[in-house]
Amino acid sequence: MAPSLRPVRAAVRLAVLAGATGTAVVGIAAAALTVVPPPSWSAWQYGLLVTEFGLLLAALAGAGLLLSLFARRRRRDCSRAVATTAAVVNAAVLAGALLPAASAWRDARATGMDLSLGGYHAGLATGTGREPTTVRYVRLDGTDLELDVWQPPRRRDHRPLPNVVNVHGGSEDLPQSLLPRWDAWLAGLGYVVFDVDYRIAPPGRWRVPAADLKCALGWIAAHAAAYGADPSRIAVMGQSAGGLATLLATYTDPGRIAPSCPAAGVPVKAVAAWYSITDLAAPEVPWRQRHSPIGDELATATRTMMGGTFREHPDRYRAASPVSHVRPGLPPTLLIQGGRDLFVPVEDNRRFAARLARAGVPHRLVEIRHADHMFDLNWGGFASQFARQAITRFLRERL
Repeated sequence: MAPSLRPVRAAVRLAVLAGATGTAVVGIAAAALTVVPPPSWSAWQYGLLVTEFGLLLAALAGAGLLLSLFARRRRRDCSRAVATTAAVVNAAVLAGALLPAASAWRDARATGMDLSLGGYHAGLATGTGREPTTVRYVRLDGTDLELDVWQPPRRRDHRPLPNVVNVHGGSEDLPQSLLPRWDAWLAGLGYVVFDVDYRIAPPGRWRVPAADLKCALGWIAAHAAAYGADPSRIAVMGQSAGGLATLLATYTDPGRIAPSCPAAGVPVKAVAAWYSITDLAAPEVPWRQRHSPIGDELATATRTMMGGTFREHPDRYRAASPVSHVRPGLPPTLLIQGGRDLFVPVEDNRRFAARLARAGVPHRLVEIRHADHMFDLNWGGFASQFARQAITRFLRERL
């Protein structure tokens, strides 16, 4: 080797080793965010991004593995041991990062659905290239409650279209159309979409979200024709807390939960609930939540909403649980649940589906085994692609 090239090659080897080690460190940190119980909400949010954009982490780990193997060549000093360790870590991270995607791909193939690798990098569901029409549907307690109306971009004729009412999740007072790309997508399928705002339950008033949704449904049925929609063909879908409100609003009669404004009952054709708790009286919680400070915060929020603990108000907890209202004659129901959900144990939705089966209610439970809560934030992710195809089939069958 020419003497003048030795420092250059040494610098290159050092840079390669540093790159391999760096990707290994990043991989360990990312893996910890998805495996270790999150110490804060921010940590969980970062972990959600890692899980739902796992192929990006896999690409980084794959590059790190190649760098590690290159750094091991013709070295006999301690740097070879470092490179070997980095190779092992990067390989482990690569395998773990590929697992959710591989699982979703396998499940999709088993159910006759097609996933697109090219569509994986389609970005987040928080933006869209168009805007809805926003209207107020009621004013309650000095607060305007609004909904966004998303029209199909084009119509083939003037026949009334079916409706989809979308109910966002969240434990805070958030605006409607929290993930508007889903609304725009549904409108693109030929539905008139109403994305509804509602009040987060004040202390002790757990009925409020469902009551507001019943109020909104009454407004939608009365005004649907003005937007070219058919008031007799309504499906309601909600995510997380919005899914709980959706199930309670569509499963209960006015004697149990009355609308928060004068509104007639509206029969719906179909119901879909995403990662929604269905039994508030159930004792189990996911392992990561049980060992995280987030679990204490959620328990406190639930006690506030219910006005006390389960021991103090067991009847309230049961009445606030959709599983308590299952009976024959309910609308067909689609349940979508992630297997690694931090907030809702997968067993909850399984028990709920079993109860629906015993009551003879048409239903389907779609489990996405390695998806976390709010997986639909990643528009192009395999979990979101899987969910979109399940929703498309369900709505076409029921509307």
